[in-house]
Amino acid sequence: MSIDSNIVLYLLDDSDKADRAAALMAGGGTISTQVLNEVLVNCIRKAGMSWQKAGEFLSGIRAACRVTDLSLSVHDVGRALGARYGFTMR
Repeated sequence: MSIDSNIVLYLLDDSDKADRAAALMAGGGTISTQVLNEVLVNCIRKAGMSWQKAGEFLSGIRAACRVTDLSLSVHDVGRALGARYGFTMR
């Protein structure tokens, strides 16, 4: 399963979303370097974490998931899936 930044960021929430996100993450999954970058920005800007604290948080995510680099082929597959299934960018 591919994990997006929203799922990772829900781990910082104090609601049921955090529990569901933790359960999803416990099953492993795949996360892209782009998602790690998005989470880092949100941890620092919105959650007010230090670089060190954000790095520690991301280390746990990296340990739980397989990290993939973005490449042109990954981009092309994502674009094709979006077009095929009518994903919106809102």
